[in-house]
Order: sequence, then C-alpha cells, then structure tokens
Amino acid sequence: MPAWTTLHVLRLLRELLAFALLSYTVLLGALLLAGWTTYFLVLNLPADGSAAGPRGAARAPGAARRLGSTSWTSACRYRQCVPVVVNSKRRCFAELVRPWHKAVVAGFGVTLCAVPVAQKSEPQSLSNEALMRRAVSLVTDSTSTFLSQTTYALIEAITEYTKAVYTLVSLYRQYTSLLGKMNSQEEDEVWQVITGARVEMTSKQQEYLKLETTWMTAVGLSEMAAEAAYQTGADQASITARNHIQLVKSQVQEVRQLSQKAETKLAEVQTQELHQKTQEVGNERADQEQEAYLRED
Repeated sequence: MPAWTTLHVLRLLRELLAFALLSYTVLLGALLLAGWTTYFLVLNLPADGSAAGPRGAARAPGAARRLGSTSWTSACRYRQCVPVVVNSKRRCFAELVRPWHKAVVAGFGVTLCAVPVAQKSEPQSLSNEALMRRAVSLVTDSTSTFLSQTTYALIEAITEYTKAVYTLVSLYRQYTSLLGKMNSQEEDEVWQVITGARVEMTSKQQEYLKLETTWMTAVGLSEMAAEAAYQTGADQASITARNHIQLVKSQVQEVRQLSQKAETKLAEVQTQELHQKTQEVGNERADQEQEAYLRED
C-alpha cells in the first residue's frame, strides 16, 4: 500500500476518534445539566408538604392561633431546626452531584486530548524526491493496469484465431478424405464451406495482430515506467512492474505457441490435400490416355 494511502487512513481514524470523544463529552454535559435542574427544583420545594393543597388552606387559621400561643422557646427551637433541614438537603445533593463533577472533568480532559493539533511540516515527505517517487508509483500502477487489460484481450483474440485454424484443419482433412468420391457439385459445396472458414480465420488473424500492436505499446510503456521508478528511487514499484511484464510475456508466449502449432497442422493438411489432388489429376490423365490408346486400337 502506498505511503500516502496509509497516512490518509490514519488521519481518518484520528478524526473518527475525536468525533466519538466529543459526542461522549456532549452527553456528559447534558446529564450534568439535568442534574443541576433537579437540584434547583429540590431547593424550590417547600420544607413541609402539609402546607400545600386545600387541606393546608383549611387548617391555616388554627395554625395561626397555635403559633400565637406558642412560647418564645418553641419559636427559637423552630428557627434552629429549619437551617438543619436545609443543610441536610444540600449535603445530600452535594453527595449526589459530586460524581458528575468528576465525570465532566474527565470528559473535558479527554476532549482536549482529542482536539486535532496542527502538524508540523515534514520536509522529507514534501521534498521533490518524495513527490517524484509518489508520482512514479501512480504511473507504474496505471501502466500495469493497461498492460493487464491488453494482455487479456490479446490472449482471447489469439485463442479465437487458434480455434478458427483448427476448424479449417478439420475441413481440409474431410475434404482430402472425400477426394475422388464426390461429384463436381458436392465438391463445390464443400469448397465453399472451406472458403468461408478461411475468411473467418483471416478476420481473426487481423484482429489479433492489431491487438498485438497495442499490447507491444503497453509493454513499452510499462518498461519505461519501471525504468523511471528505478531512476527516482522507487525500487519496490520498479521491481513490481518488471515482474508483471515478465509474467504477461510468458502468458502471451504460451498462447502464441499453441497458435503456431495450429498453423503448422494447417500447412500439413494443405500440403497433403494438394499432393493428393495432384496425384488424382495424374491418375485421371493416365486413364484418359489409356482410354484414347484403346480407342485407336
């Protein structure tokens, strides 16, 4: 994998981590806000729930009379009890809110750690040599892809041409085996089939020769890209490109050998057909001469 791809993946992972930590901090803030809201609601509640509602309103006159008849000592005791109740509520809520303070502080610290920090410029990664190596790596990848596509097309075209050659070989063999056993009309029909197969074979041959020219161009481009990678110091890209060139050359060579073998067989059956046809013509002439000689006698 190229170095710039790895750097891009690391940056993406860092941004995802920062987003997750930020979401965690926002959630903690929302929970803290809910806790403070509950705290203020508890403080605003009345100290004694019996004073609310219709029953409290009905008992208000009696309560006023009892308060008027109480002694100064009872009033003082009541005043001393009220701060105790309020202070106990505040202490309980402080114990409840204390863990949230710790969680918020921890989340805030983690968020500060996740804030992206401006990277320092790295002269080595931005140097001309590094940029040239990165560019030549892209070039070798592109030429290798082009070479792979042209190799696949050329192999397929040569295979189709080889099939057409073997079809013509089979027709020639059948025609040779039937020489002297067919009349002129049957021979013409068989010869028309052979001519059609020969036209198809020629078309397949022209197609694969055209693709072969394109393939040779792709090989030249890949070789130049490999040499450029070697000159710029991208040794791995150069080695990969040269190995790929050797591989596709061997594949094309194997298919060419099969097509050459088919062409050799075609030449053999054509020679055999011509020899047999010449022999048949000679036999016909001998028969005609013998027949003419017998007529003269």
